[in-house]
Amino acid sequence: MTEITATYFDGRTSKALTVAVRWHAVDERLEVIGADTVKRYAKKEFVVESRLGRSPRFIRFQDGSRCEIAADDAGDALVDAWASNRAGAWLHRLESNWLKVIAAVAVLAAVGWAAISYGLPWAARHVAFALPSNTTRLLGDQTLAALDHTLLEPSKLSEERRRELNSKFASFLVAGGEPKPHAIEFRAMRNGGANAFALPSGVIVFTDALIELAQDDREIIAVLAHESGHLEQRHALRTVLQNSVALVALALITGDVSSATAFGGALPAFLLQNRFSREFEREADAHAVAVLRRAGIDPALLATMLERLTKSTGEPDPKLLHYLSTHPSTPERIETITGNKP
Repeated sequence: MTEITATYFDGRTSKALTVAVRWHAVDERLEVIGADTVKRYAKKEFVVESRLGRSPRFIRFQDGSRCEIAADDAGDALVDAWASNRAGAWLHRLESNWLKVIAAVAVLAAVGWAAISYGLPWAARHVAFALPSNTTRLLGDQTLAALDHTLLEPSKLSEERRRELNSKFASFLVAGGEPKPHAIEFRAMRNGGANAFALPSGVIVFTDALIELAQDDREIIAVLAHESGHLEQRHALRTVLQNSVALVALALITGDVSSATAFGGALPAFLLQNRFSREFEREADAHAVAVLRRAGIDPALLATMLERLTKSTGEPDPKLLHYLSTHPSTPERIETITGNKP
C-alpha cells in the first residue's frame, strides 16, 4: 500500500478537504480518507491526469469528485504507478526534459516545412487537375466578369486587327500541336498596362498595350505560347490553392472539388499580377520553347519580347500593372530560352 496527501473536492461544492490517498496494489483499489469521508474506487473508476511542467495534477473520479496533488517528483513517481493514463505520464517525462523538448520542436518544424514545401503543392496540383471542366469554365467566366467590372475595358484594337491576330494564333496552335484550342480575348487596361494572362476556362487575354509593344506578331505568338504553358499546367489554380490551405483540405477530405470555386475571388488580382513561382515560370517557358519550335518559330522571339517588356517598364510605375513587373529573374529566363548569357 502507498499513500500521498492531496486536496479533495467533492464536485458539488467549492469546499477543499485535505485527505490521504491510499493505493492498494493487490486489488488495484484507491481509497480517499479524510476527516469525515472515506471513499473507495476501483481502477476503472478514476483517471490520473498528466502534469504540465510544475503545475498540480489531478485524479478525476467517475462520480465527479477530484483530488489535486501538488507538484512533487516523489509523489509523481507514486501516482504514476497507479495511473491508467500511461500516455500522460510519458508525455510529462518528455516535456520535463529540455533536450527532448528541443528535439520534438525541431522534428515538428521539419514536418511542417516538408508539408508546406512538398505536401501542399502536391495537394494543390491534385485538386487543380481534379476540377471538372464545368467548374473551370465557371471560374474563368466569373474571373473575367470581375476584371471587366474593375480593371479592364473593351479593346480599342480594330476589328480587322483582332481578326488578323486570331487567324495567326489559330494557325500557330495547330502547327504547334497544342491539344486544346484556346479562346482569345482582347481588352484594354484602364491604367494602360501591358499584360497577358490565361483564365482557367482556356481563355487567354491580351491587353492592347502588350499588342502595341510588339514589333513582330511572332513576339505576341511567343507570349501566347508562354501563357498556354501556364494554362496547360494549371499554374494559376495551383498557386491560389496553395495559398488557400483550408480549401485544399476541404476538397481532399470531402472529395467535393467543386467547392474550390470558393477561391474564385482571389483569381482576378492574382492573374493581373502574374505572381508565379520560379518553377512555374520555367515550366511555362519550357512549354513555349517546345511549341514554338514545333511551329517553326524561333524561341528567341520570346526572349526578345521579355526583354522589351522589361525595358518598357523601367522603374516600377505605381500607375501601371505590367506583364513582367512581377515575373521573377528575367535575365535568367532569357538565358534559358536562348541558351546564351545576356
